[in-house]
Amino acid sequence: MSRFIGAFVCLAVIFGSIVPAAAAERRSEEHQQFAKDFWNYLSGKYEKWDVVPQAPASVPAPQVAGESKTYANPVALQNINEPGYGSIIVVEHLQAGKTIGVTACYRAKSGIDSKQNDWYWLYYLPSGEVVKTSADKAAFDKPGYVTFEEDGRLWAFGLANPNLADFLNAGELAKQVIRPGVGPSGMTVKSDEMETILGYLAAKPGFVTAIEDGRVWVLREGSEAAEEFLTAGEPAKQVIRPGVGPLGVTLKSDDAATIAAYRYGKPGFHTAVDADGRVWVFPADGDAWKEFSEQGEPAAHVTKIGVGPQRETLKTRDAGVIEAYLVAQPGYVTKIVDGRLWVLRADCAELKEFAGNSDLAKHVTKIGAGPLGMTVKSPDAETIDSYMRNFR
Repeated sequence: MSRFIGAFVCLAVIFGSIVPAAAAERRSEEHQQFAKDFWNYLSGKYEKWDVVPQAPASVPAPQVAGESKTYANPVALQNINEPGYGSIIVVEHLQAGKTIGVTACYRAKSGIDSKQNDWYWLYYLPSGEVVKTSADKAAFDKPGYVTFEEDGRLWAFGLANPNLADFLNAGELAKQVIRPGVGPSGMTVKSDEMETILGYLAAKPGFVTAIEDGRVWVLREGSEAAEEFLTAGEPAKQVIRPGVGPLGVTLKSDDAATIAAYRYGKPGFHTAVDADGRVWVFPADGDAWKEFSEQGEPAAHVTKIGVGPQRETLKTRDAGVIEAYLVAQPGYVTKIVDGRLWVLRADCAELKEFAGNSDLAKHVTKIGAGPLGMTVKSPDAETIDSYMRNFR
């Protein structure tokens, strides 16, 4: 037990005073050591805990396809629907009855990670090698997928991919598929097969996606349609939009609104398409989206014609929202300050300094080089160049 207590202290440090790891690293040495110690604590122990039907809905965890078996420690069993601090939920992910991965979810203490209700999760291979955690610094990871940058290229794997272990051991695959320029910031994406690359490109937070006969199903996470799809297959009602998905594939969903939200959604924003094909954009953290959902179009609004991703007209309630939406890109933190655009990688070490005062003591400025002709500021020129590839 003493080893676990030491690991707990390390976890507090990881979410507290430790400076984020460099962009090329997934986690710091302290974080890596905690992951190892936590596995050593769990190994041979969690299998003796009570089995529960599934992880509670309130527990955040990575998306891993397939069957599973879930265990809960005694603390979690005290209130399994809303587990308290000290709770641990362990999920064994199965294929053909064999464990292919293990997710461990730990609710340590108040203030560890407010964005996930103080839950922290780790995904391990059956050998105990940690693959991904909720505190990793990995700008281009997506739900259910883990990525590795190598010489400007991006390796992508689903967490249930049987070739992931070989890649982690060798850093390469004998058989691989390469698609130049299709990834974030125009990066070349590499993986074991084409379907993995398509699955990675299609994955988006807030949605359940699945590939079927070369088409991509898109359903809102937590919706009845998503539950029906996962348990029974295709929903009876479906909408098809040929050629509008990643790599030009066809998208399918239970309704047109879901496809529209998926196509135009960006980090930090909610979107909807009206009957005239105009795209409404709202910040995810404000009241405007709720007002729009409940009452419809606001009487007073802002309209910008032809500025959307495919020259669509964009509309919103408040000034400045459309500009913030247009510059937002997955893998980056963007903020417009005094008409200038700050761009930082989502996994960079400078985020903490920037969050404090929306400025950096050391930075690079490129005048008029950004979207909408804005001046761009960033920790380094490489970040600006990488970010701007999204607009070419």
